[in-house]
Amino acid sequence: MALLGRASFEVQVYQGGRWAINQVMPTEDAARHKATQLLLLKTTDGVRIIKETKFSSTNSRESEIFCQMKEVSKDEDFSVTPVKEAPLCEKMSDYYQTAARNTMARLFTKYLEKHEMTPLELLHSHKNLKRALNLDTMVPSAVDKIAVLHARATGEDARKRKDVIFQAVDRIAARAREVDTTPLPELKNSTLDDLLKKIDAKYSDEEERQFMATVAFVRTSVSWTGWLGKMYELLPMAKSQQDERARAMIDEMLADILVAKTIVKDVIGVSKHLGHALMRMLDLLEGKCVPTKFAATELVELLNYLFANDLLPKSRAVLIERVGRDLAGPVRLTNSENKLDDIAFFDEILDRVVTDHGVVGGSAVSVGLTERWARLNNIGGALGRKKSMEGVRDKLPSGTRKFVYLLDMFDPDTAADFRAAVEGQVRELASQLNSINKIAPHARTEKGRLQEAAAIQRLVLDSRLLSNTKDPIANKFDEIVSDYIISNGVIERLDDKRLSFRDRATRLVTFCSSGVLTVGRATTIARDSIVSYLRRKNFIAEFTSDIPDAAGKEQAIKEFYGLLAKTGFDVS
Repeated sequence: MALLGRASFEVQVYQGGRWAINQVMPTEDAARHKATQLLLLKTTDGVRIIKETKFSSTNSRESEIFCQMKEVSKDEDFSVTPVKEAPLCEKMSDYYQTAARNTMARLFTKYLEKHEMTPLELLHSHKNLKRALNLDTMVPSAVDKIAVLHARATGEDARKRKDVIFQAVDRIAARAREVDTTPLPELKNSTLDDLLKKIDAKYSDEEERQFMATVAFVRTSVSWTGWLGKMYELLPMAKSQQDERARAMIDEMLADILVAKTIVKDVIGVSKHLGHALMRMLDLLEGKCVPTKFAATELVELLNYLFANDLLPKSRAVLIERVGRDLAGPVRLTNSENKLDDIAFFDEILDRVVTDHGVVGGSAVSVGLTERWARLNNIGGALGRKKSMEGVRDKLPSGTRKFVYLLDMFDPDTAADFRAAVEGQVRELASQLNSINKIAPHARTEKGRLQEAAAIQRLVLDSRLLSNTKDPIANKFDEIVSDYIISNGVIERLDDKRLSFRDRATRLVTFCSSGVLTVGRATTIARDSIVSYLRRKNFIAEFTSDIPDAAGKEQAIKEFYGLLAKTGFDVS
């Protein structure tokens, strides 16, 4: 209530057919600023400001000084957005998992973004689910599209698949209706940790506990206004909760939110262009994003902390998938009219995400890079995909990174023609790298060249390639390395007779423990050389011959066997 002779400004929002007080502000400027913010929310249908001036305890005057209503279309477009793939849900619980909900988020993007609601809230709130199901065509249209995708992937009849999905929808709706009136602990004025403890005491079945906990969670989250409002509630909780299940629930809801088209921009602020936005999303995933104009600075700081400490794995996966999709999409990387500027920025992204140890983001980003290169060079189809993979591959500076990129492209669960294309590229690259110098042309030392060859073989052996592709390539690299060791007398040069016996033995073991050996014949050659040293009749005496005291001899032998253990050889 205002002080005598002074005015207060009541900001009201129109939602659900009625006016409700949102906030009372001390000045007209503050009230108008708040009204402008509220009008940006998709859940707000209108905003007004009521000025109240109090002259005495019984005498006051109210006047409306601002009112703006949004135009509401009677025939809102809630048509389904097509998707290229969808997880095959065999059990009821599969429909509640992150992959299925992310598909729902993309299918129902128009509806969910209008109401700023997450799929998690849709599935666990009877009121929200009933409203969506009552729309004439939205859910049936989505079921049709998903049934066709599933039928294409499995060979099953699309009509039968559609019946299965509709049965699941009915069961999901029935479950939401059944728990709608069930008394549950409240999150309001409590913590998620405490809510979970109360749920644990009430339900013994693990799956039921999880479902009921999510229902209780959603009963509070649906009252949080807008995507940003939900994030302002969720992120501090993610940092403070101790129960891993609590953090996982927060991560699940945040993953749903991050699918929304504009939310990342709303959080991290304005970017110069798509390429800059992609780099900043990668910064965010590494915990070092710098907010720009119009950023939600507090949220950026929290996300930086949570991603840097690996506390949001599901949300990380969603952002990575987004980076891959944006890379593959039609929007230009830069605002320049010169295509060469886009190519130059593509090179920056390529250098950022393809490392010696893997592609940041894995398969999603590798595929995105390939699709982007195809767009930059106006090539399409199966032949275009092959040329695009070759183009990206040839831009990479080392054999290791070339293999990293191609191997991360391979996914045994993708379409057969795509798998075959990637396998063909891997085989072709392996055939080109037929000598140590070609494998590591920029390595400055013999050790560096051998290390790169061994690193590539490890990448191949650890990859998801099928054995009929993987084994011949791994064997080929072992053959190259072992032939090089033999033909260049590598072991003999290490065993320099001018050096002491201890120095020669130590040099050999140090060489073998430095990651220069491929699995197979090369390892066997080195192992045999080491074993021949250890089996010498007077090995210990020869090894310690120039050490005068017993304690020194014992320490030297201990250090040598410690070094030997690092080689990974069983020489017993």
